[in-house]
Amino acid sequence: CRPGPTGVEVVLAHSVARIMLDGFVDNIQVSWVKEGSRLAQLLLHSGVNDLGGTLINESISTAAGAKHGQRLSPQALRELARGAGRIP
Repeated sequence: CRPGPTGVEVVLAHSVARIMLDGFVDNIQVSWVKEGSRLAQLLLHSGVNDLGGTLINESISTAAGAKHGQRLSPQALRELARGAGRIP
């Protein structure tokens, strides 16, 4: 049993979702809590146009094994978006 999708698989899934859902779904969100901030930035170049925000007392993702934290400050989220060439 493997622990989950690879980073490449996550990028492919979001990219294919953007193509397949074009015209039906306007926004595709990445969860930095689940994917981490570096992969979230990459996904902003791969079909994602919505960066998930700060979660307070988030326990579902961490209980499932996510290791990327529970909180980023609003400033850190803006910097993450700008670092991907996006306007927050």
